[in-house]
Amino acid sequence: MIMLNLKKKILSAVVAFGMLTTFGNFSEVSAANVNDIRSISIRSDGSNFQYWNQNSKAFRALKNYVEDVTNPNSSNYIPIRDRIVVTDMDGTFYSELAPTYGEWMLYFHRLFEDPTYTPTETEKTFAEECLAAAKAGSISNTMDAGEDSAQSYAFEGMTLDEFDQYAENFLKTPLDGLSNATFGDAFYLPMLEMYSYLESNGFTIYVVTGADRQLSRNIVKNISAIDPAHVIGSDSMNVARRQGFMDDYSFEPGDVIVRGKYMSTNGKMMKVSNISREIGKIPVLAFGNSGSDAAMLNYTLSNKKYKTLAFGVLCDDNSRDWGNVDKAAKFKSSCEKYNWISISMRDDFKTIYGDDVRKTDQQFRK
Repeated sequence: MIMLNLKKKILSAVVAFGMLTTFGNFSEVSAANVNDIRSISIRSDGSNFQYWNQNSKAFRALKNYVEDVTNPNSSNYIPIRDRIVVTDMDGTFYSELAPTYGEWMLYFHRLFEDPTYTPTETEKTFAEECLAAAKAGSISNTMDAGEDSAQSYAFEGMTLDEFDQYAENFLKTPLDGLSNATFGDAFYLPMLEMYSYLESNGFTIYVVTGADRQLSRNIVKNISAIDPAHVIGSDSMNVARRQGFMDDYSFEPGDVIVRGKYMSTNGKMMKVSNISREIGKIPVLAFGNSGSDAAMLNYTLSNKKYKTLAFGVLCDDNSRDWGNVDKAAKFKSSCEKYNWISISMRDDFKTIYGDDVRKTDQQFRK
């Protein structure tokens, strides 16, 4: 386990930030059809969807549901204040497999490519193990081994503004497993249409992700249907720079907030705990793509007051994306078991990232 040293990281971050916006490994690439994701706007009647195969069972189920629960004359009518949607991020509406979680790719960049950061030997060894696991397709096993704090540790001491700038620069870099796409625009366009449609019909969308909350806020900031303030994710403890570990410290004039120690992972039952605490209502719609989302999906279906639906996104397209057919088949079985409606990226999406975005020959370029 990596030993945390906040003072070392504070000093490192202060020196590093002066170079963040200039070092050469952050290179930009233009994405063809996904560069202006903010312009995605679906009318409340759903008449202008472009990216769904409209004979999709999932698509029709969602539309029928929305038309029913937004109709004041329906017995299933849901008031706007209770139209709460929760959705996972990676693998649900944002690229997860090209080549792996964006959060881990940011961590690998920090450890291996950022000349302003000097990792310890322990950090380097752990990062190399993680990278090898990612290339073998088993990064989640490494994460589950109790090393979640490693990613948080690599950014300790950065102010929130410094981290936002670092994340913004990283999100402009090319995505390894797809051509003509960056980390900042690798969204499943049909899902963004769905969220826009829901917003147009008075639903409020919360992103409930296992990824770092602050990074996730930067990822979703150009999606008009999602307020970055509505992101619930894994957390580091934010502290005053001069606070150290004194719990009774008072924020003083001239203080700034910096990223501190790793605090908690937002996965499985923790998602339900955080939804109940931070939103205070049981959702009526939920979207996920893995067993880590099962608790959240089932919690949504437990809402006895309103009609509910839960959807499971199957990352089953290995032609246009790095789909894992075996994993998708296993998750589809869970959908059938728990009455979640499955969404097949292969069968239900007319496009995933845009027609000019192609799967590359290599999942990892390095």
